[in-house]
Amino acid sequence: MRSFVLFALVACGTAEPPTAPPASTQAQAQAAPTAPWIECTEPYRAKLETGLGKRHGLDRGDAAIDGARCLTIQVDHQPAFFVELIGVDDRAAHRKLRGVVGLDATTELVALHDADLDWAQLEGGQASFEAVDLDGDGTDELVAHRSDDRHALDEWIDVVRVKAGALRGPRVSYDNTKFDPEEIEKCTGTLAQEKRGAAIDLVLTTQVSTGKGDHCRPIGKHVFTLSGDRLLEQ
Repeated sequence: MRSFVLFALVACGTAEPPTAPPASTQAQAQAAPTAPWIECTEPYRAKLETGLGKRHGLDRGDAAIDGARCLTIQVDHQPAFFVELIGVDDRAAHRKLRGVVGLDATTELVALHDADLDWAQLEGGQASFEAVDLDGDGTDELVAHRSDDRHALDEWIDVVRVKAGALRGPRVSYDNTKFDPEEIEKCTGTLAQEKRGAAIDLVLTTQVSTGKGDHCRPIGKHVFTLSGDRLLEQ
C-alpha cells in the first residue's frame, strides 16, 4: 500500500477558482475586469491540441503520448489555460511545449516554448498538474505530479513557473518503493501544503528513506519555499 497523499487530478485538470488576493495586490486585482472562470474541459483540450499542434508543427503520433494537457489557472489574477503539449515534429523527433493560452483557446499569452521532455511520458508514464500560487503574486505555479508506469511505485513532483519555465530546484520523490534499496534510493512520504502569509509552502514528510540519491529526502519534515526563480528547502 502506498503511503502518500496525492492531489486528485485528471488529464484536463481542475482547479478551484482562486481565493481573494492578499491586501498588497487587491488594488491591482480590482483595477482589471474579472473574466469568467472556465474549466479546461475535454472540448477545450481537444481544440488546444489540434490548433496548437498545427501551429507548432506537432502531431500526436503514438496514442500512448499525452498530446495536450490543460488546466485553468490564474495569470495576473485572471483565468487562462496552462498547456503542456507533447508531439512529434516533421523530423520525427519528440518535443514538449509549455505555455499559457487565453480562454479563446487560441491566443498565446505566454508563448509555447520547449521544455525538457520526461521520457517516462512516452512510455505510459502519467503526469497531472495542480495550480498553486506559491508566492502569492496572483499568478499560479504548476505542481507537476509524475509517475513512471514501468516502476509501479515511483511518484515525484517538480514545479513549473508560468513566466519562467521550469524552476531550478530539487525534484522531490515521495513514493519510490519498488526498487531494491541496495541498488537505488527508496523513500515514502506524504505531500501537503501550508499557508505562509500570502504564500504557500510545499511540505514533504518523509517516513521511510534510504538517504541515497538526489530525489529522496531524509526521514522527517521538509518545507519547500518558492524564492525568486528557485524552489528552496528551508
